[in-house]
Amino acid sequence: MDVPFVSSGALSRTHYTLVKSIESSPSPEIADRYILKEVESIRFRLRHPTISLKETRECLIILLYCFMTIASPTLPSLDFALPQAVNLAEAGKKVHEKRIGYLFCTEIMSPQHELRLMLVNTLRKDLESPTTALVCLSLDNLIVSPSEDVIPAVQSRLQDLLSNQSPHVRRRALLACSALARYEPDLLRRITSKVLKRLRDPHPAVTGAALTVSVELVKVHEPSKKDVQKAVNDLLQRSWSNFREQSIRCVLLRVLSALRGVGLLESNLGLVLEIIRSTSETSDHPVMCAAFLLLSDANVQELLGAQPSQDLSPAANIRGLITSRSANDQYIFLSCLSCLNPEVWAGTNAEIPAVLDEWEVGRVMEFLDSSDTVIRRKTLGILNRIDGNIVQSYYAQSLRTLPDDLNLSGISEYTTRLLEVVEVETEGDGELYARQLGDLFAQMEARSPRYAQIVVETAVEMVLLHLRNAASSFQIGCATTLVTYLASPEIFFGQTMMVIVPALATEYSGKLSVPPPDVLRGLSSRLPLCSLAVQDACLLAMLRISAECEQVPSEIFVCVNDLSNRSGRHIRQRCEEFTSLAAQKDVLGQIIQSAQSSSLPDFLEALHGYKMMSFKSKPTADLVAEPSSPSSSRASLSASKLRYTAYEPPPPMARLRDRASSGGSSRSGSSKLSGTTTGVLEELSRTVTAGDLTLAAAARSLETSSHISETPPAETLTPHADLIAFNDSPFISDPAVGVPADFESIWNSLDESSGARGWCDVSLEDVVKRLESMEDTMTVISVEELPFVGYLKVLINGEDATRGLGVLRLRASEEGSCLWRMRCGDAQLRIRVKRLLLGVE
Repeated sequence: MDVPFVSSGALSRTHYTLVKSIESSPSPEIADRYILKEVESIRFRLRHPTISLKETRECLIILLYCFMTIASPTLPSLDFALPQAVNLAEAGKKVHEKRIGYLFCTEIMSPQHELRLMLVNTLRKDLESPTTALVCLSLDNLIVSPSEDVIPAVQSRLQDLLSNQSPHVRRRALLACSALARYEPDLLRRITSKVLKRLRDPHPAVTGAALTVSVELVKVHEPSKKDVQKAVNDLLQRSWSNFREQSIRCVLLRVLSALRGVGLLESNLGLVLEIIRSTSETSDHPVMCAAFLLLSDANVQELLGAQPSQDLSPAANIRGLITSRSANDQYIFLSCLSCLNPEVWAGTNAEIPAVLDEWEVGRVMEFLDSSDTVIRRKTLGILNRIDGNIVQSYYAQSLRTLPDDLNLSGISEYTTRLLEVVEVETEGDGELYARQLGDLFAQMEARSPRYAQIVVETAVEMVLLHLRNAASSFQIGCATTLVTYLASPEIFFGQTMMVIVPALATEYSGKLSVPPPDVLRGLSSRLPLCSLAVQDACLLAMLRISAECEQVPSEIFVCVNDLSNRSGRHIRQRCEEFTSLAAQKDVLGQIIQSAQSSSLPDFLEALHGYKMMSFKSKPTADLVAEPSSPSSSRASLSASKLRYTAYEPPPPMARLRDRASSGGSSRSGSSKLSGTTTGVLEELSRTVTAGDLTLAAAARSLETSSHISETPPAETLTPHADLIAFNDSPFISDPAVGVPADFESIWNSLDESSGARGWCDVSLEDVVKRLESMEDTMTVISVEELPFVGYLKVLINGEDATRGLGVLRLRASEEGSCLWRMRCGDAQLRIRVKRLLLGVE
């Protein structure tokens, strides 16, 4: 951020510094650290008893900025600032101060928060203020954040404000009544007369708000419909007479929209046709489309009686758009045409001649081949209303002419267009949709066996979204029919259907009449014929469905075990998950409850979350709890703030014998000690006593000495039973200070061109053990610590950069493997580490 402070608009230097730090952060994680630090700082500032309103306003603005900016969901609750926000809304002397208090409460305060009652009193007092700005501010808060508790305190004042001299207050008072009516519908009934009066208000903004309230009033108070309908229809006539004024045009659009809710009088039908004719000539398409929408429910005979001649038919007014090459014009034409009953323009009634010529009908048919999905759907809907046989013929012809050599992109496009036809033909009938869906894929796969081996992802998405947006009866009917097919082993399913049906079986599990064991049998019998990706989806679906079984049939486990024996690592893990969790109903039930929805992707996410929790519950400190070098031991210290840990002392004689057996006798020559570097590293990975330290020092002196002298017998070195462990040695500086920060600064200082990345097919523990085999010093920072939370951090030669400095980030996957990223300033070290990691892989 290069904007100077004087031009930034920041409230203070603190505000400016925070925004600049966040905007200049190299990663979202670092930016979030600035935010969390600032939140804690403001928490402390707000505790000061003498904090001014100006400082409170600044703190609340910064908190709102943090609330809107933070990338991770780790932001702590901001409820600690709500008392100050309520106080600012109450005690603020200026409007801009009170506005921040109201805004903070609107964004942060929950509907049932205990401080909301205190805010009610503030709202009531501001509504009674003689200052228009304060009244508007409180009304804005009621509109955005209505609550049931505030109604008794403000309803009488709201009725008075409907007659306020300021149009800004009148408009907001109408909208506030509409917002509060969600909790008390009778509130609108009590202001019926004033709503009718406001429909004649001279200010367009107030009239627009009155139209919004009128639609809601008709819904909650049926006796008022007649009066409201007459008032809105009268407003239509007045608005059209002054249509040329821009402000009145906006009102006309609102009136046309409101009439769809309150009803158009037959006497105004001719006026609507006149609006269509006039706006089609001036290409005022928004008003024209709004007028066409009013004709959707019009009676055919009334509509024919309202038009003086065939030339004034609404369809004739939009004929000019049919030849346009603009997709927008085509959409407008089809949208308007779909609002009319086909009898009026298509010639389906022998007494009413067709409006469009033959070539124009042919042009409409060409829209079926449009590249725009919306235009194709609009055209299919219009043709289906005229004659369903037209759409059926188009569907049958498309299937007959399906090429057998399409690539994946071509078959996706072809399948999408055929599914659009199926959706139009089966509108509202879920069972019919399921049957036609199965028949469609059966015919396509019979056309070319290659199509049965392809997963058409666009078709999968299209089917699942269509069901999700349909009525519940449609969903259950379709899912039940398809899952019944799945439970019948003799019915063949291609790869696409083997993704769609298990997904539906998962999403509607427990709601279908098909027995869950039969569904599992149908899925397990088809597993060997599926591709790896489809097997993965099917195994997940089977795991979810198994929760609905009192007992999973034994043959299901046999099928899963057979698949595991002849599959790769990933599918084997899925099979092991099924075998393990299908027998743990409690655990599986918790996973299902933690899912955000019943869909297969959300179940997978919940399963992944369970596995990550299980992974974290394992002693991840094991990765760093047994370091092979003093530098790596510091990571274990950073995970625990205890410097001294009680432990059972090991037998001293066994330590000395291990030392002698692993590294050779200390009384031997230097030839026996020269190859013990690895042994020394291994020795450092365990708790060391004072005797071991003495031997290690002796061995070091023997290595550097030109003449090797014999050390005293090991038996003479008796270790103490209560000595401090080597990892907790007071001679090692506290590693909790500075290590994460050093790692981050080193990582950022090294250029990306000096880095490398890759994938290891082993776990984090194995990678760390392999890295420990190097002769370089190593510091390991656990995944829970900053920076780069979620990554295991390794700093190589951090204390001796002359040997080459490197940093490594490791992230575990659910499959037991890991992703690694490295930056290294020394080419030789980079090559050694990379070869080691590639060797692991």
